[in-house]
Amino acid sequence: MPVQHYYSSLAVGDRAAAEFQATIGLELHVQLLAAQKLFSAASAKWDGPPNTNISAVDAGLPGSLPQLNPECVKLAARAILALNGQVQRRSAFDRKHYFYADQPLGYQITQQQHPVGRGGFIELGPLDGLDYTKRIGIHQLQLEQDTAKSVHGVYPGYVLVDLNRAGVALAEIVSEPDIETAEEAALYVRKVQMLLRHIGVSNCHMEEGSLRCDVNVSVYRSGDDRLSGTRCELKNLNSLKVIRGAINSEIDRQIDAIQRGEAVVQETRGYDAQNNRTFATRSKETAPDYRYMPEPDVPEICISDDWIEQLRNEMPESPEATLERMMTQYGLSQEDVETMLAEPGCTALFEQSVVGRDPKRVVSWITSEIFGQLAYRSQRLADSSLSAEQFAQLLDALNADTITSAQAKQALIAFMDGEQRTVGELIKAYGWEVISDQDELRNIAERLLEAHPKEVAGYLKGQTRRLNFFVGKLMQATQGQAKPQDASQIIKKLLEARR
Repeated sequence: MPVQHYYSSLAVGDRAAAEFQATIGLELHVQLLAAQKLFSAASAKWDGPPNTNISAVDAGLPGSLPQLNPECVKLAARAILALNGQVQRRSAFDRKHYFYADQPLGYQITQQQHPVGRGGFIELGPLDGLDYTKRIGIHQLQLEQDTAKSVHGVYPGYVLVDLNRAGVALAEIVSEPDIETAEEAALYVRKVQMLLRHIGVSNCHMEEGSLRCDVNVSVYRSGDDRLSGTRCELKNLNSLKVIRGAINSEIDRQIDAIQRGEAVVQETRGYDAQNNRTFATRSKETAPDYRYMPEPDVPEICISDDWIEQLRNEMPESPEATLERMMTQYGLSQEDVETMLAEPGCTALFEQSVVGRDPKRVVSWITSEIFGQLAYRSQRLADSSLSAEQFAQLLDALNADTITSAQAKQALIAFMDGEQRTVGELIKAYGWEVISDQDELRNIAERLLEAHPKEVAGYLKGQTRRLNFFVGKLMQATQGQAKPQDASQIIKKLLEARR
């Protein structure tokens, strides 16, 4: 086992900013939203019971042959088009040899030499949080297999292997080394993440491992060739915060080494986020180490111009265009639109529900109540049973004062539980009719005041919070059928009359 040499962030950035600059390139490994794996018919759901979604190909059994899943090719092509790149008319697979427990074949099937996509770029600017404009080039996008998952700590001295993830389709997006700061890197990842979610290519959840990031970092003296530094690779960075911290720490480490007259060694490094330190894990392999060779069992992919044009015509509006349009058309804030863009299907739900309704109330319900329920259920909107029609019914009933806010939240929970009845039918079934008779509410309120003389006396002595006590009691007495604002007004009037 290699010795782990640790280096922490040395805060040398200010002192060396004018003398040194960084060159940064990213490799994003994105799990595609295909139902089946890249080269087998096994389910691509890898988070179930261990070793249940596997085939002979995934397990690397002798005699098994890979068969390309065309849906993965389509998703990869959508991704490179969205990244402003070009789908290659001919692409092919290679074998990348390395031996590890999570790679049953002893090699990975990838596209090192002839990827499915080349070129493209991501534009960063003021809407992304920069005060300048930056274009980051895309070198290539390649299809490849994901590895199995190693599970540590279950049995002391043993590492368990779960093959569910082995063979799941990945798109590896390799940037050009155009990035110069940790902030640019994090914003680039965030924008790619939003883009791929928006077009339905991947859910890109870094916390779940469906988007993983490797970063290549080197530093050079100002005025030198920006590719003259020795690069180190930081592996498996799993959040934007970690990406920022790891890059800054590694830049500082390399600058400090150069200033002390030490050579920067090309190697693979990890990042200890708790202590903000990078550490050496192994020497960095080069292409000859992997012994790349053409994959003999998978034919070339040949794509026609007509197929590419049809796919291009099916592409949705870009996230940038959606952001600007919705801010202008509906008067929404950038934060509200970006929050909806981050959840696939959310902008569609909004636009189907907003017609004839207050946009700000619609987005408030989506980002607070609906998102709250999704988080509670550990669920995605695409997997929810809530329809735009049901959501619109709920909003209309709320706007018409047919139901209270509390009842509307109960209706939302019912719809997300699979309820098929309309809001009107739920009102009748659960007795949710709003009590709008002011005399009835006044009578209930008077009885409550009589029953709680100490609270009344407290209010009259200046303890205004007692008002909330009585509002809660009235809502409880009416089983939520009173509107809180009506309850508050009536009770306050009765209390003030007792002075």
